[in-house]
Amino acid sequence: MQFTLEFIQIIDLMAFTTAMILGFVFLFKSPESNRYLGLFLLSLSIEIMQVFGSVLSEINSFNIDIPIHTSLLTMVFLLFYVQQNISGNIQKKLWVLILPAIIFNIVLQLFPFENEPIWLRFVEYAFNIGTIVYTFKLLKRHENNVVNYYSDLEQKTLWWIKSILFVFIGFHLLWITEDFIGFFNQELPDFFALTSTIATCGLIYWIGYKGMAQPEIFNQTLFKEEIPLEPTLFVEEITIPNENDSTEFNILKEKIAQEKLYTNADLNLRNLAIDLGVKEKELSRIINTQTNFYQLINSFRVAEFKKLIQSPKAAQLSLLGLAYEAGFSSKSTFYSIFKKLEGMTPKQYEMSVKKSK
Repeated sequence: MQFTLEFIQIIDLMAFTTAMILGFVFLFKSPESNRYLGLFLLSLSIEIMQVFGSVLSEINSFNIDIPIHTSLLTMVFLLFYVQQNISGNIQKKLWVLILPAIIFNIVLQLFPFENEPIWLRFVEYAFNIGTIVYTFKLLKRHENNVVNYYSDLEQKTLWWIKSILFVFIGFHLLWITEDFIGFFNQELPDFFALTSTIATCGLIYWIGYKGMAQPEIFNQTLFKEEIPLEPTLFVEEITIPNENDSTEFNILKEKIAQEKLYTNADLNLRNLAIDLGVKEKELSRIINTQTNFYQLINSFRVAEFKKLIQSPKAAQLSLLGLAYEAGFSSKSTFYSIFKKLEGMTPKQYEMSVKKSK
């Protein structure tokens, strides 16, 4: 029996094997959201095997037939992964996205096509692109939430999922172009197929790496049920009227500055609400009338860093050491927020301070 593999089939086989292994690993890896990342990779591996099998049947004397089609499931599972990571559960309305895949597979079993109709392929493209767009919206909403809750955004924005979505947008544009060009030129689609295959293989390895390194985003919900708070020094909040948001905000800032609450590197909205004796949602509302939590706390830290750099501690600690003293917990957050607020890097600021002395 003749059996040959070309370069593109070897890459397909590598991609399939890696996606399948990683899929099962993530399926049983905590946190719970990883099960959907595992299903995403397993679904992708079946897609790859179907392409591999169809090409293999053209150059060899036997055929690999996979009866299950997952092309309408892959992006849905990635959407579920994002939703689970962000909110800890999948909205009931999103489960309806499984139905097209079920219907599609039933139709193919009842009315098998020798060659998939081009119109059906474009229906798949439209569905997947719609799912990708919705996932982008979820990520945007997530980004808006984290700046209102956390003072450090490192590993909390799911930026790497955005990269995956952009890659899949690129894939779909490539496949659509390949289908159109295929009507007129049979050679160019081979180039597109090779490009897609290599990119898919590289993407799978990258997803495996990032998925292993990605911590659980929210090990607590953003706004839990309010419970009575213990009395604190900040009794003014209990009786502050809501008529003057600016006054409330200034009182909050004064309290944060006096007690240097911003120097807590793990500070988030919930911790600050407890420290101030304020209801969490009310604190968020007051802050958001003027800025957001991320900007507020890190503006305090930048101001503290500027004080420290002119103190005796500057001779004992590095710039990053001073930043940690001011409450920053990551180098990336420190450098990005400092440059945004001051218009220069911390090093440039240090040099300007030395010149002024």
